[in-house]
Amino acid sequence: MDTTPYWNTSGALPHFGALANDLEVDVVVIGGGLTGITAAYLLKEAGAKVALLERDRCAAADTGHTTAHLTYVTDERLHHLVKVFGKDAAKAFWEAGLAAIDQISEIVRDRKLDCEFKWVPGFLHASLKEDEDDKNLKSLHEDATLAREFGFAAEFVNSVPYANRPGVRFEHQAKFHPLKYLAPLLQRIDGDGSHVFEHTEASEVEPDPLTVHAGRFKIRCNYLIIATHTPLIGKSGLTSATLFQTKLALYTSYVLGARLPQGAVPEALFWDTADPYYYLRVDRRVDHDYAIFGGEDVKTGQEQDANEVFARLEKQLKGVLPRAEVQHRWLGQVVETNDGLPFIGENEGQQFIATGFCGNGFTLGTLSAVMSSSGTEKSLVRSVRREPGKVPRRHVALSHGEP
Repeated sequence: MDTTPYWNTSGALPHFGALANDLEVDVVVIGGGLTGITAAYLLKEAGAKVALLERDRCAAADTGHTTAHLTYVTDERLHHLVKVFGKDAAKAFWEAGLAAIDQISEIVRDRKLDCEFKWVPGFLHASLKEDEDDKNLKSLHEDATLAREFGFAAEFVNSVPYANRPGVRFEHQAKFHPLKYLAPLLQRIDGDGSHVFEHTEASEVEPDPLTVHAGRFKIRCNYLIIATHTPLIGKSGLTSATLFQTKLALYTSYVLGARLPQGAVPEALFWDTADPYYYLRVDRRVDHDYAIFGGEDVKTGQEQDANEVFARLEKQLKGVLPRAEVQHRWLGQVVETNDGLPFIGENEGQQFIATGFCGNGFTLGTLSAVMSSSGTEKSLVRSVRREPGKVPRRHVALSHGEP
């Protein structure tokens, strides 16, 4: 069984050297995953001088272990968002996700990227493990009704393909090959006064003047973006940073890649209402289909035997798709927050952080990149905040308060 993430077998990324001298740039971006790469790319395109720092290889950690669902349908169910935060905030959160997918589509179109980007429907359906009940059906109907009220194309369906469970079909979701998308962005960042550094770990941040230390070298800058999944201390004090960490929880998600007979399942995205939930992505190939199936999430470090978890996951997959031939298996990591909402915004002057994307990593990561670059583009001493009314309409996000 191949334990390499599927993307690594069908996509390659350019290599970059480590930082070897002192520099001065407009913006330092720490973290070479999708969020950091996208932010650095957008800033470079806007004319800023950027240094992107990655302690290992770009897109090799969480980004390289993703399942690459591009969906505005959040892990936190829509009816629950409305109940807790109100209709306006819930609608804004979903609109933000939709804007992020449109941003990815725009980059793909403008750069003519060959990254297998495709618009597909997404299906939220009743749990694969549990019998449907009146409460679950009512919540699915409620989600469909609210989504339509907010202007999203959604409809309740009595039977979702492959799952044979009632659910909601959402239009305007998407998928792509993440490494084939990010490789050309990395190549465009590096050069003309901007830089990509791999094997370069940021060890310390001096606030005045703003300086990032990495080994023996340092980079002066006017603005700092921290896109490291679990945020570094950065300019924050130890007490503040430690308190913030208590609002985050790291989970491990287990993923299988499997060959399917062609046409066995519609090319789409699927996820169920279980907690933790199962999720499925289906891609068309020349003579077969390929399924990425995951779930069985558990707090990182609390599962003793990964083989047992993968065995349960494969049994679940074979229960609904008996002809699936499992070829790959790998682990991904997800950062959950204390209330299901991401932390995106300026937590210190001249410092922007983005984390807590739950199961919407690529959507909210892109949103974070757009918000950070939008604010920095206008002024390198001011960030776009997530306070209501302070964010441009296209990039509006649900307010979470300062981390």
